Amino acid sequence: MAKYEMKCYAGDDPRIEVTAEFIERNKLKLDIEVARDVFEHADDFFGAAEEVACDFLPYDEVKDGFIDEYRKKVESGEAEYHQITDVEEASQDFLDYMVFAWMKARDERELSAIRSIIKLRTWLKIMGRPDVAEVLDREAESSDDYGKRALRAVCDMMGITECPDDIR
Repeated sequence: MAKYEMKCYAGDDPRIEVTAEFIERNKLKLDIEVARDVFEHADDFFGAAEEVACDFLPYDEVKDGFIDEYRKKVESGEAEYHQITDVEEASQDFLDYMVFAWMKARDERELSAIRSIIKLRTWLKIMGRPDVAEVLDREAESSDDYGKRALRAVCDMMGITECPDDIR
């Protein structure tokens, strides 16, 4: 598998490298129409769902959501817009963000934890696992533990054995 650059802050735990077995076991695939729907109809206060979804769409479809400075850099060639088009990269981003979410839950950072749940839910939907996204939402809404139980449920469902014991 290719090595992908980490796009979020590293969490306190080691990075989990994506494997073909993880992708196959979880039947992950990209659904660009779901990304498009999320991008067009996202309504979370933080803009977290839209932020994840835009990474899967062509620049022309999302450029109006970027600040002028970034658009000018992309259009002049000074910066390059990167669209995620393969499930390996998306899965690695998801796993990286899961590790980051553990840190936010441990630190009891309520707003950051909520934002993390929204982002993870969006990746799950785009990668063809709305069933896991529903469990994530249900567990997050039914507890006041900064998403720990919800994160554990996702890890259990997806076979992410690296999930720390203190995330419950």
